[in-house]
Amino acid sequence: MYTYLLSIVASSTISYTITRILIPILRAKGFTSIDVHKPNKPTVANMGGIGILISILITYAIIIFLGTSYSLYVKIMTIMAVILIAAILGILDDLKPIKGLSKTFLSIPTIIPIILSAMLNPQIIIVGRPEVPIVGKLRLTIAYWLLLPLAIAGPANAVNMLEVMNGIMPITCSLALIPIIFAQLFLGRMEDIILTTTLLGALLGYLPFNRYPAKIFSGNVGSLLVGAYIGAIAVISRVEAIAVIALMPHLINAFLVISSVGFKERRDISERPVKVGNNGLIYVNPSKHAPITLVRFIVLISGPLKEKDIVKVITYLQICASILALFTIQLYNLKI
Repeated sequence: MYTYLLSIVASSTISYTITRILIPILRAKGFTSIDVHKPNKPTVANMGGIGILISILITYAIIIFLGTSYSLYVKIMTIMAVILIAAILGILDDLKPIKGLSKTFLSIPTIIPIILSAMLNPQIIIVGRPEVPIVGKLRLTIAYWLLLPLAIAGPANAVNMLEVMNGIMPITCSLALIPIIFAQLFLGRMEDIILTTTLLGALLGYLPFNRYPAKIFSGNVGSLLVGAYIGAIAVISRVEAIAVIALMPHLINAFLVISSVGFKERRDISERPVKVGNNGLIYVNPSKHAPITLVRFIVLISGPLKEKDIVKVITYLQICASILALFTIQLYNLKI
């Protein structure tokens, strides 16, 4: 029990402390971005995901130092390898923008550590046997391996696409982790919970500085590593079905964006999905060339809203997705 508490307390405390230290350093080094959804367009420190990464790595180092089982050690090292690859890609993207489609392909190698771990430790990292509510354990060979490259790249890019306003990434991803923890508990994957609570703690420690009005953005380094982390947890714990439901707002947004403008990077899109008025209200961009996004869809339905109100709506959508995922867990008891 103490390891669960240690993982969330240590990661949240370290994340909070490091993020607070990083803000002035990043600003001094010129790593800033414009907060485009505010009338005065303030500059905000960027690449705060580095703090999330460091907090996770330090927390894992503490857990390993205090002693852990070999199986948990393998899973921790696998997760660390996945998020390091994702973080490196994110840092490169923050320093020199990578085209959207190229970034998607470059994020596919994040699955390599899981494949290698499954080959070296097949009794610990089980690939191709996801557990689906009602259906139960599946034995997928060709189909699963064909989809496996998207298991990490998919959520990594989906989380990256939805991180467009203050606080959205840490809030939605923290809420998405809750049903994953319950699924792990329900299926008896007790040590896997430590993997999830470590990320949850890091996000909670980072949130105070990213929520409205944000003092720091996570950057591509943050959103890509967090999304990759969630995907890795889903594969390792074999709760892919629950993760898909929990990440529904991210996946819907990704579908809307890709269906309207393809894999273009945000920087390469000439028209923004919404416009910001001098009064702080966010309006739908009427241009037919503007991409369709979840934010634009919300404003289209509700009318002009302030940024913090849009974040609230997305938070409510995420809560609904997490609740649906929690209800879905109960279906593990049913078998056909």
